[in-house]
Amino acid sequence: MGLRRILVVDDDPDIREYFAAVLDDHGYEVAGAGDSAAALAELDRFLPDVVIVDVLLPGRSGLDLLVTLRRSPRWSATPLVVVTGVDQLLKDDCQSYLGAHAGVEGPDAVLGKPIHPATLLAVLRAIETRQLAVS
Repeated sequence: MGLRRILVVDDDPDIREYFAAVLDDHGYEVAGAGDSAAALAELDRFLPDVVIVDVLLPGRSGLDLLVTLRRSPRWSATPLVVVTGVDQLLKDDCQSYLGAHAGVEGPDAVLGKPIHPATLLAVLRAIETRQLAVS
């Protein structure tokens, strides 16, 4: 498995624990952050292979974090999975927000809450398969 380290960014500690439990059980190493500022600090410490980010975060939104990472030479190629309960973002894969940010690639996947473990794991496998095909 190539994608071993996953950073989960969500302001709800119970959701971070849920993701950690599911992912730990399947051999992933997980770190968490409660907001965008903590996520940016954790990126350099943890060096994740994938970032899972909630849209609604205190301070800067998860979509603002996505734009920051996509514009960063260091993190632009890191797979990003957005999780949300916002129907419009689910319907258009976040394009209603990203349209204001020309040239910014959207997330690798958008998942609606609540997230079933099998769905999450399937998305991670699909991202890994795409990465292996490109390598």
